Amino acid sequence: MPTSESVEEYLEALWVSEERGEKLAHLTWVADHIGIAAPSALEMLKKLEKEGYVIYKTRQGIELTEKGRKVAKRIIRAHRLTEVLMKEALKTDIQEETVCGMEHHMDEKFMDALCTLLNHPRKCPHGHVIPKGKCCV
Repeated sequence: MPTSESVEEYLEALWVSEERGEKLAHLTWVADHIGIAAPSALEMLKKLEKEGYVIYKTRQGIELTEKGRKVAKRIIRAHRLTEVLMKEALKTDIQEETVCGMEHHMDEKFMDALCTLLNHPRKCPHGHVIPKGKCCV
């Protein structure tokens, strides 16, 4: 079942929090990262827990489930490949608004084709790891 862009933004934020070394993401950090109020973030995270994307531990934090991690990995991969496309292949400045708009509309086949075109980059221009796809094996 496809996820909404809003859901994907939350899962992407949780992935980034993990990359920063946080075992559990803090609610306030997630809210700040997405740019919304903490009560709104809490409401959405509780919905995501009911849908099996996250585990919410009251007063401790939030973590991705395998289901959530799968979606987050796809979004992170699309985001970072698009950044490489803009910076390295197109020789343009990275436009985050454009990147964020595109990342939600790529399927695996398109991402694998883009990754192959870009010679399977391992890091984005910001130095973050790009998750591997089937094409990278």
